Amino acid sequence: MKIASRFVVIISLLIGVLPVYANKKKAKVATPTIVTLSNSTSQLSIDLQGGAIVDFHLKASKINPFTWKVTTEQMPANNKPGAVFQGHFLCLGRWGAPTEGEMKAGVPHNGQAGRDTWKLESAQNTGFAKMTANAPNDGITVERTVQMDATNAAYKVTEKVKNVTSVGRLFNIVQHATIGAPFLDSTTLIDSNAKQGFLQTMCYPNPAAYEFVFPNAYADSTKAPLNLRTSNNKDSYVSTHIFTDSIGWIIAATPNKKMLVGYIWKTKDYPWLNLWQQWLDGKLWAKGLEFGTTGVGKSYQELLAVDTRFHGRQSYLFLDATETVAKSYIGFEIQIPANFTGVENLKFINNCIEIDAKTSNGERKTFKISTNLNL
Repeated sequence: MKIASRFVVIISLLIGVLPVYANKKKAKVATPTIVTLSNSTSQLSIDLQGGAIVDFHLKASKINPFTWKVTTEQMPANNKPGAVFQGHFLCLGRWGAPTEGEMKAGVPHNGQAGRDTWKLESAQNTGFAKMTANAPNDGITVERTVQMDATNAAYKVTEKVKNVTSVGRLFNIVQHATIGAPFLDSTTLIDSNAKQGFLQTMCYPNPAAYEFVFPNAYADSTKAPLNLRTSNNKDSYVSTHIFTDSIGWIIAATPNKKMLVGYIWKTKDYPWLNLWQQWLDGKLWAKGLEFGTTGVGKSYQELLAVDTRFHGRQSYLFLDATETVAKSYIGFEIQIPANFTGVENLKFINNCIEIDAKTSNGERKTFKISTNLNL
């Protein structure tokens, strides 16, 4: 399979290769414009073409986890011209491929906001920015504010999405945070408070048919074991999970790089986690830490055709006519010791992120990030 078609299958979340149509209305290609925010310890960069976070690094190490990026040739045809998928980008309206009819009408994979150019509305100082995007093909507008912590490597993003049409619709929002090399390698560890889950390849029509609990997954229908914490296996997969706590979190740590990157959010905002691992041409290419409002990666028609609820969770939300929804998350990074072996627990209390970790010599360490950010 050619790289381009293989990537379409990946982004379509294994729902099959759909016919791809050129857009009726071509998006204007703008020169990439990078907005950079910083404080004394870290730096964050956003590409206004597509609105993706493309860099977040500690000034002391300069290792950027968000180097993952596809080429224009690898992009689905109905996203051209426009932004490529890269770093931490936003899926709005849908997660993956539109329907055949939507593609004929000009709707791109993962929504129009991730393809077109955002407008920088304000940047009051080096640690704050507000930007907006219009997506008439999806019938929405989105306003994003980004606030860096005063001193620590942490930031908060709030996105307000408004349905600008007179019709209510099924809708989804997914934070497609994807890490790449050199931060990502075979030693990268994943920890989360995610619970019950399933593999996308075995989730339809009954997502509970091959249910498991993070981090112990099934690689196939024979229930061959798959460890979701590690990155040294050769499996490519999308593993989807729900939460039982009010706060969700996920962390990716690479001990030999002495760095950890993570996210926290309210699970009422984002009740699902989709962990994507992809090998390409014999190399570990991508690890997606995708938290959002959907779990079963199918079209809305397929989601409604059968009961796809998983422990009572739907794989979509309803965005009513002229309704606005606001959702937030916090991203952060810290330096870790080379003998770091994992996170046992994470708490967010009084704006302080507390990470209980363990090391290879049996020691327990608690890392604290006191911030001026809240959820």
